[in-house]
Amino acid sequence: MPVPAETVHAVDPQALRVLVTGYGPFRSFKVNPSWLAVKPLHNTTLRTADDKPIHVTSLEDPAMAIAPPPLDGYDFILHIGVMGRSGNPIKLEQRGRKYGYDQDDAEGNMCEIVEEAEGKPKRGFGEGYEEFPQELFTPIDCEKLEEHLKAGGVDVALSVDAGLYLCEFINYCSLAESKRTAATAEKSTPVLFIHIPPVGEPLSTEEVTDALRKTISWVCSQL
Repeated sequence: MPVPAETVHAVDPQALRVLVTGYGPFRSFKVNPSWLAVKPLHNTTLRTADDKPIHVTSLEDPAMAIAPPPLDGYDFILHIGVMGRSGNPIKLEQRGRKYGYDQDDAEGNMCEIVEEAEGKPKRGFGEGYEEFPQELFTPIDCEKLEEHLKAGGVDVALSVDAGLYLCEFINYCSLAESKRTAATAEKSTPVLFIHIPPVGEPLSTEEVTDALRKTISWVCSQL
């Protein structure tokens, strides 16, 4: 059953607006850890270091009511995905690549073929993305963010390899669209992708959610 629209709290017009996304069921993850960590953030208000309000909207479940998106776009977009390997720290993914997406998704679909290279199909971003380079990087200072999170007790590491799969695909796409928008408007929305380990391997969902709160507050404090 859809959540009634009236359950969405009024958004402070002065609040920074943040969009956080997670994934649904996938392969061995009947309930995706990324959505478990993101869901508690939905329709909550956080604070920047100087006490400015931040309104968070989470996306994955189409049944959840969401506040109308800001007319001028979100102030920060944060994507969350799960790593298949346990024991790893949270990873701040700094790079998205344009090509190399050669695995099928959960429904058996493949990324479009851009061209044939050395007798093999080159898959990735084609029509509409010609203007963008082969690699895009987050504008967020991940080294400083890593330092901030570690100071707060978060097990975190930097990464430039999100796996050339669904996670890196959405990262590149989001980074490209942010640049596209910035070229035609005054606003430039920073984008970041974070990989989290499976639940309890080693972090609990609550610990991951808290790390995401710290991340959102820190990034928005830099805006």
